[in-house]
Amino acid sequence: MISWLYKNWAKLCIILSIIVALIILLVVKTNNILLFLIWIQIPIYLLHQFEEHSWPGGFKKFVNKEIFNVEVGEYPLNDTNIFWINVPIIWVLMPIFASLSYINLFFGLWIPYFAVFNSLTHVIGAIVKRKYNPGLFVSLVLGIPVATYTLWLYYNLVNVPLIITLLSILAVLLLHIAIIIPAVRRSKLEKNKN
Repeated sequence: MISWLYKNWAKLCIILSIIVALIILLVVKTNNILLFLIWIQIPIYLLHQFEEHSWPGGFKKFVNKEIFNVEVGEYPLNDTNIFWINVPIIWVLMPIFASLSYINLFFGLWIPYFAVFNSLTHVIGAIVKRKYNPGLFVSLVLGIPVATYTLWLYYNLVNVPLIITLLSILAVLLLHIAIIIPAVRRSKLEKNKN
């Protein structure tokens, strides 16, 4: 069962994104536009995960081959670590912090920063490699535009202290570092074995 989940979790993202979007429309509505925009990042990111890992998919192969120059084998990315990279951040942390945003909107500020940062990695990757990478389409069509609009509106409607901005950006950088460093380590370990 767990191996099935590791291989198929991203296929659930398309259905989950629709369900989550409907719940957001029914529960959060638009009476608090910032809260709505924080929450809507989640179904957008679920669509992004679907594109990366299910249809057309291929993110694992793209990263392993194009970034880490691994032609054969599933390292540094494999189904298990892709699951543990994505699910805790998007399926757990984002909803927790979006919920905390009901108490204070600043709790959710890192979420659109995360979306912009991660989406830009896809855009930069496409420019550098001069080819499509899985996740690029949703990044360009929804990720960057909606997250940028969210941030623009945030800063126009709320007096955001500099420390909150810096903490939000720091959280995003730390999350990405926590993703990248283990991948680089796995790549070095596997290359040393061969």
